[in-house]
This record gives sequence, C-alpha cells and structure tokens, in this order.
Amino acid sequence: MESITITDERYRMLFELSRDGLAIHSEGRILSANKALVRMLGYESAEELIGKPVLQFVHPRSQGVVRERIHKMHREGSTVGLIEEEFIRKDGSTLFVEVLATPFSENGTAYVQVIVRDVNSRKRVELELERLRSKLQITRDRLLGVIEGTKDAICAVDIHFRIIAFNSSYELIFWKLYGKKIEEGNILPELISDPIERAVVIENWSRALRGEVYTTERTLRGLVQEVAVLELSHSSIRDSTHNLIGATQIIRDITERKLDDEKLRRTLEEKEVMLKEIHHRVKNNLQIVASLLGLQADHSENERISQILKECERRIQSMALIHKELYQSENITKIDFYDYLNTLLVSLLHSFGREKKVKFAVSSKPNFVSIETAIPLGLIVNELVTNSLKYAFPGETSGTVSVKLRSGSEGSVLEVSDDGIGMPEGFEFSKSESLGLKLVEILSRQLRGKCVLVSEEGASGTRIQVQFKV
Repeated sequence: MESITITDERYRMLFELSRDGLAIHSEGRILSANKALVRMLGYESAEELIGKPVLQFVHPRSQGVVRERIHKMHREGSTVGLIEEEFIRKDGSTLFVEVLATPFSENGTAYVQVIVRDVNSRKRVELELERLRSKLQITRDRLLGVIEGTKDAICAVDIHFRIIAFNSSYELIFWKLYGKKIEEGNILPELISDPIERAVVIENWSRALRGEVYTTERTLRGLVQEVAVLELSHSSIRDSTHNLIGATQIIRDITERKLDDEKLRRTLEEKEVMLKEIHHRVKNNLQIVASLLGLQADHSENERISQILKECERRIQSMALIHKELYQSENITKIDFYDYLNTLLVSLLHSFGREKKVKFAVSSKPNFVSIETAIPLGLIVNELVTNSLKYAFPGETSGTVSVKLRSGSEGSVLEVSDDGIGMPEGFEFSKSESLGLKLVEILSRQLRGKCVLVSEEGASGTRIQVQFKV
C-alpha cells in the first residue's frame, strides 16, 4: 500500500509541526507519520514507519485493545475515546502513550487518523508509586522513619480527603499556616476555617485525586508564620490494580530562597544601574575630550595639525556613541549596531558638511554586538566612511555611502562602499601610507579577521570588506 500524501498546505504544516505524534493508517498499515511520532518511537525518518503494520509498534499487552478499537471504528465509523497504550520503540524499550483515533474516508478508502501523546514520564512515576504502594503496609514503619528525617513536609490522604499519613514537618507547617493540630483520620479541608482557602486546598488535592502529577507555588499568610512561600508537589496513590486510593502532597518551604532571589535581583538591578551610569560618564568624558580636540583644531594655525586633531575628534566621537547606545539600551552588554551606524553616519556627514550632497544607506538589522566588537567595528566604519567623504566625491560631486553588516555561521562581514571615483589603479592595502587605512588593518586583526578591497570589473566606486569572527 502506498503512503498517503497530505496536499492541503495548512493541514500539512499542522501535521508536521504538532508536538503530539500524528499518523494515518489504513488496512492496518501506516501510511503517514509526523516527525514527533518518529522521534517518540526512536526512528530516524518517517520512511522507516510507512508501510509497516500498526501492531508492530504496539506492545503485546496493548494489542488486544488496539485490535478491538480498530474493528469498532470500521463497524461504527465513529471516533474511539482516549486510552492509554504501550508502544515498542526501535531499541526495544517501551513507551507509554495516550491515543485518540478517528476514522475518515476519502475516495472510497477508509482511513484512521491517530493522535499520540507521550505520557511516558508521568506513567513511569505512577508505576513507581504503584510499586511503592504495594509494599506500603509492610514497610510503613520504615517509610515513616525515612519521611521523618526529611525537612520537606509530607502528607497523604485517601479519596475522601481523610489523612492517612504525615510527618512532623507537615504537622509543624500546617500549625504555622492554619493554627490547627492534625491527626490521622482528620478530614483535611475541615481543619481550615477560611472558606476561600478551603476551596483552594480542596481543588489542589482533587487534581491529584484525579490522577494529575504537578507542582505549584503559593504565597500564604499564616496565623503563626506571617508570610510563607511554598512549593507544593502533588501526586496520586494507586493500588496494585491501578485504582486511585489517595494522593500525596510534599511541601517545601522556599521562603528563604525567594528572599535570597529577591535580594540577588535587587543587587543585579543596582549593578546594572551602576554600569549604565559608568557608560554615561565614559561617554561624557569622551565627548569632553573630543570637544577639546575640536577647539584645539579650530585654534590651530597649522592646517595639517588641525586636520589631524579633527580626525582624532571623530574617532573619539565614534567610541563615545557606543557608550551612549549602551547606557540607553535595555541590554547593557550589547548594542543594536543598526541604530549606532545611523547615528555615526549622520554625525560624520555633518562634520564634513556633506549632508545635502552625499546620502547614506545602512543594512545590519537585526544585529546586536558586544562592546568588545562594537568599538573596533565603529572605528573601522569611521575610518572608511571618512575616507569616502574626503576623497570619493571631489568638489560638489554627489553620491551614496553604504554600510552593511551581516552575520552567518561561518563569520561576519562588514562592508563599506561608495559610488565615487574609486581607489587609484594598483592600490594595495599593505603598501598604503594612510594612517586611517593602517588603523583599519590593525583593528581587523584585532577582530581576528582581514580587510580586503573588492574589485568588480566595470563597477565604479570603492568597496571594502572586513571579514571577521566574533
């Protein structure tokens, strides 16, 4: 029998992305299975399941029930209810699952769709509890000795909420919370005076008596203990025939841990505020230095020295902008390089007075980088864009400067390009006398990368890439 192909795209995506195992079978053989079911059964691909008999994956203990369910669906053409079954995985191990099956027809052919939910972990816990319950009577004294030795509060009730066992820790915490002494045989909810609290306790125990295994956290104000933060774990108790006979509750007082967590959270917040303030002050100090250099450049009579001071001012401003982004960001360890590049390029265009003639384009979003990476990258962009603004557009020539940052599994690439007059023929980075380009090479090596001039036949302008790994 050939495998069935799901043609509806929405249904196919739902089928493949479902966390539950899904399969379609007909005449007792699997026609289609999703990835979740393949993983559950321990196989590599759906092809290993397609065409195989359904019962091949059902444990002998469950095969009789499964056969009867399949026959019933063929006879009545209706969905059969959710039941618990036991499957066999590829490695021979068993897997407990809940299965819901629904029949349907297409082009005269009868199919069955099954939904499989992995309950192996819960079932293993229940089986372990069942094994312990079968020995509960003969090991009662030993078990009580064990639970008395733990700090956790432990209590067990029958299906009528009647207390059948508890340790001293539970007795103490119950007295702190409700001001009542408990004894075996007491109906637990009847010991709680407040009707709202009594309803909550009944619901929590009822969930366990319905077979749920779960953990919840509650903050309570007790009669003796002012505030207690408790972690409550519930599970059911079953007899050897798997019938529910009661439930257990384990209470762990995590008040101190929560207080410590809150202190730690406040400490971290204080340190974060401090770091933001440090970044703010560093930014201010760098801007002061940049302003002093700018003032000195304006008052210098030597044009060459004035130009050098202006270049130093721009380099310091590029670093100051990074600290500004850090203290304004929610994440004080990384900055959005897209926002940074936009601010930097606007600043550079303004410093050269080229806002009306030269446009810029930035492409790097989303791209968050650490300060260790951002500072050398920012200086590289500063040098390359400065170089374009100084030399690529002589006179009143207009043009565009583009900056791109992209990251991939093999590394990152920073690209700065312009559509200006381009580099001189025969230009080589290694032979350049420009301090700015030498600085670009040094910073590229600092990033464990390299700087290359990309040449394209027939293309105008300059295109420089810095290939690096973070």
